[in-house]
Amino acid sequence: MSRQLEASIIVATYNRATYLSICLAALANLESDPKRFEIIVVDNNSGDNTLTVCLKYIQDHPDLEVRYICETKQGASYARNRGVAEARGEIICFLDDDSPPPPQWLNTLLDVFNEPSVGCAGGPSVLDYQGQEVPWWLQGDLQALLSSYALPYSEITQLSEWYQFPLSCNMAIRRSLFGELGFLRTDLSKIGNQPLAAAETEMADRINKAGWKVMYVPDGPVYHLVAPERLNKNYIYHRGRGLAESHIILTADKRPYMTARWFASDMWYATRRFFWLLISIVGRKKTWFDDYIRFWIIAQRIPLRLKKLLREHVTPQQITSGKMQGE
Repeated sequence: MSRQLEASIIVATYNRATYLSICLAALANLESDPKRFEIIVVDNNSGDNTLTVCLKYIQDHPDLEVRYICETKQGASYARNRGVAEARGEIICFLDDDSPPPPQWLNTLLDVFNEPSVGCAGGPSVLDYQGQEVPWWLQGDLQALLSSYALPYSEITQLSEWYQFPLSCNMAIRRSLFGELGFLRTDLSKIGNQPLAAAETEMADRINKAGWKVMYVPDGPVYHLVAPERLNKNYIYHRGRGLAESHIILTADKRPYMTARWFASDMWYATRRFFWLLISIVGRKKTWFDDYIRFWIIAQRIPLRLKKLLREHVTPQQITSGKMQGE
C-alpha cells in the first residue's frame, strides 16, 4: 500500500524543455523533506526533448519521487487535471515549467494549510528577465500580462475578490476540493497558441464561494522566467485579447438581458479607461501605453459581447424588464 504524501507538485509543460530543466533543478534544492512530496511532470504533447530531460532528472535524483506522465488532450487545464487525477498528495501545488521556486517555497505554502479552513493558497510571481533589457513601454500593471503577480500585503492575508486570486504558476489547493467542487475548467485555459487563461481564477472563485479560505502568502514566491519572444507588443496584445475572451466566457449567462447589462458595463468601463488614457497622453506620462492596453482590453470585449447579444435576439423590452419568456 502506497504511503500518503503531504504534497504533489504538478508541473505541466509543453515544448519548453530548457525552462523545465531549470524548474526541476530548483525543485531538487527544496528545503522540504523529500518524503513529504512528489513531483509530477505532465507533458502535454511536447515535440522537443522534454521526455529526455525528465528521464535524466529521474535518474540523477533517486532520492526524489518523480513521475513523468503524457497527457494527449491538448490544453493546460487538461494537463493539470491529469496531474491532479494521478496525485497522491493531500495538497496539490501547481507550478509552471518556467517558474522555478526558491528553497523555502514548499514549506512556506504547506504551513498555511495547517489551518483546516484554508482551501487555496498562493504567493507572488516575480518576473526574471534573465538579463534582458526591459522595453520602455513595459511598465506598471502591464507586467501582469507576463504573469507578474504581487499584492500589497506583508503578512498572510485572506482574499475574496477574483482579481486578487493567485495564478496557476504558484498555487496550492486541497486535493479533496477537486472531488467536491470539480476540476479546472478546460474552456478557460491555454491551448497551443490560443490565449485564454482564467481557469485558475475561476477555480479559486469556486473555492471562495464554497466557504473555504483563499490565502495570499507573500513569503512564498516563484521566479517567472521571461522568454525573449514575450518582450514585444504583439505578445502583449495576444495576452490582452485572451483576457477579453476569457472575461466573456466567465460572465456568460443564458439570460440575454444579463448579457445586455454586461455590454452596458463594458461600454461604461471602456469610456472611463479612454478618459484616463487621454489624461495620460496629454500629461505625457511614461506609462501611457499601460493605460492604452487597459482601455484596449476592455474595448475588445464590446464587439464580442455585442455579437453574443445579437445572436440571442434580445429586445429593448426584455432588457428593461429583466424578464424573458419562459423564466
